[in-house]
Amino acid sequence: MQIKKREVQNKIYQGAIEVFKENGYSRATMKEISKKSKVPIGNIYRYYENKEILFDDIVFELYSIIKYNHIHENLEKVSCDLNQNPRKFLKNYINLTTSKPIEFFILFDSSIGTKYENFLEELVKIRVEKYLEYIRKNSVEQENIDEDFIMILMKSAVTSIIDICKKYSNSEKLLRYYLIKFDYFFRSGISDKFKDVSFYKKN
Repeated sequence: MQIKKREVQNKIYQGAIEVFKENGYSRATMKEISKKSKVPIGNIYRYYENKEILFDDIVFELYSIIKYNHIHENLEKVSCDLNQNPRKFLKNYINLTTSKPIEFFILFDSSIGTKYENFLEELVKIRVEKYLEYIRKNSVEQENIDEDFIMILMKSAVTSIIDICKKYSNSEKLLRYYLIKFDYFFRSGISDKFKDVSFYKKN
């Protein structure tokens, strides 16, 4: 009986990710999910009270792991060797993107109308806070830091990482290559850049 339930739930799950990817959360309906999964709508409601709970089941684990990954990112010095293994932060992205490519896409591109719709901005805010802490440790006075510029910089970085993951989710080799390449380009010599570029507020 438990095997049967898992099979039905898996059919619902697979049908739902197709519908959410094609239509986004706001335009998806339980009726469409029933049609795509070939599970009667009454049976779907036995497992999921509404589409919000179903959407949660699809993206919540991914959301939690990615957020944790950013909170605990280590801004260690970047090696000058582009052939190196990716740092842990990037390895986590590679594993998540290649194991759950559709769910990854849904989380970032199909979540308008859900509590996840501002997730990218959430990640940017986390990175801004980490980099501000980093800059302060490098003797830039807190009251003089141009936080708007830091926000622009970090939004560009986080958005690029997400875009690379979506574009190369079907090729771990290319995904790994471009993430490492971007990480090197963006972060190599970062402490020197912080010293050379004006991070102070405009007059």
